[in-house]
Amino acid sequence: MQFKIGELNIICSDIERSMAFYHDLLGFEVISEEEGAWHMKCGEVPFLLLPMAKITPERKPYCQEPSVSFDLLVEDAKAAFDFFKEHSVEFEMELEPNGSYFFIRDPDGLVIEIVG
Repeated sequence: MQFKIGELNIICSDIERSMAFYHDLLGFEVISEEEGAWHMKCGEVPFLLLPMAKITPERKPYCQEPSVSFDLLVEDAKAAFDFFKEHSVEFEMELEPNGSYFFIRDPDGLVIEIVG
């Protein structure tokens, strides 16, 4: 049996904040909207923003409890780090001097690793 990853679902609590983050800031492409959920893609990877969460969970340090996260690949980690600083994005772990990765959080606190 062989499996392939299909659409990745991001369960969010506020679709407007999530759209501002994923579409406006990160540049995910909008494919369609269906009953308040937004189909998007980043490159060839499909995502679905599902505004179904009733609470925003307490922020705990990354990897302290089970979760799923994903990486976004960039050409220049320092430039990406500066971009997120300019836009007041929450950092889980900042870029170290001469580093090639760091972690940010989306509006609901989900962790995304930025890798250069």
